[in-house]
Amino acid sequence: MAKMIGSFCEYTKAPKGQFDKRSFRYKQQGKAWVLIGCPKGQWSRQGVCKVGTKAHKLLVPAAKGKRCKGGGKRITKGL
Repeated sequence: MAKMIGSFCEYTKAPKGQFDKRSFRYKQQGKAWVLIGCPKGQWSRQGVCKVGTKAHKLLVPAAKGKRCKGGGKRITKGL
């Protein structure tokens, strides 16, 4: 599995309170990473989402020396 290393621009797609806290996972989409989760009330005891996961945060690789566009927050992972 690929590792999340470097600087990223973090964009929030949906509030954390809409998701079950046990269901968060990272998934890679090209060079970007997406933090996905299962909506509250849809997480089963077997650890499976009944309705499918939705995006909570999007992490896009940041350009060196540039700001994040559109209200993104710059974060560093794995260094």
